[in-house]
Amino acid sequence: MISFIMMAYNVENYIGEAIVELKKEKDVAWELIIVEDFSDDNTFEVARKLEESDKRITLVKNISKGKVMGTNYGYSLTQGDIIKCIDSDDILLKDFFSNYYDMQKYDAHCHPSYITNEKLNILSVYHLNPSIINKDYLFVLSNIISLPKVSWSFNRKLADKIFPMPENLPFEDVWISLLIKKHANSILTMCKPLYLYRQHSNQTFGGIINYSKGIVIFRAKRLLCLLSILENEFRVMESLDKSIFDKVKAYNEIMSQSSLSLLDVIKSNLNIKYKVKIILIKKLPYFAKNLTILKWKFDAFKN
Repeated sequence: MISFIMMAYNVENYIGEAIVELKKEKDVAWELIIVEDFSDDNTFEVARKLEESDKRITLVKNISKGKVMGTNYGYSLTQGDIIKCIDSDDILLKDFFSNYYDMQKYDAHCHPSYITNEKLNILSVYHLNPSIINKDYLFVLSNIISLPKVSWSFNRKLADKIFPMPENLPFEDVWISLLIKKHANSILTMCKPLYLYRQHSNQTFGGIINYSKGIVIFRAKRLLCLLSILENEFRVMESLDKSIFDKVKAYNEIMSQSSLSLLDVIKSNLNIKYKVKIILIKKLPYFAKNLTILKWKFDAFKN
């Protein structure tokens, strides 16, 4: 059985679409654990009606506000042999279930996603960064390479390594990717996009290809917070030295600055790749967005 964990906060307009698509699957056993995170709209009421119509759905209130706390709580209620986190404003396509029997042979599994607008019109395809599969754990850790958590699923043995996540994590994606990379002996890479990753203005990080000034600064500050937590986490570091994060920390310290000149970037100790990336994102955000989409297309060929 597949256990889906879904956090739900102020998604009364989206959660129904997400669950209707899941309910199309009749052959593979699944359960959906919805953790409602103290919404101030009608999310709980909408989810309650959906729960009442399908015994495979369980709705609970979060034990304390926050996505990390709620996801940990959701995992504690799961019974499946495969675990997957999905967002309540997105849609996991029914084709995902066609991989179930292959998935049982691997510790973890990942797939591309369609990037859509709010009305689910496809804008692009988010292809998997091949480094997350091809490079070793030290490379992935030192560069903080990760996939959105919705790209992953994993078996229960691996899930027990991931959960419970540290409750002070600012977001979950990097933690899940790193623990998968560290402990998975085998990863199934699916080539077909299996998820509609909706972009809208209410998202915490402003959308995956949003390079507006405020969002870029916000992301960099959150990443710096994450790094300060990771460097003290034995499950991530074990015997590794904190200096492993020096490069990515320096990059995000510059990205977090509200006022930044080209000279500041050029005079930094970062390598040329990071300097070019900072200039593109901070000074040419529209160009950076289109280069990101182009990179995803290139990643598809490398996979």
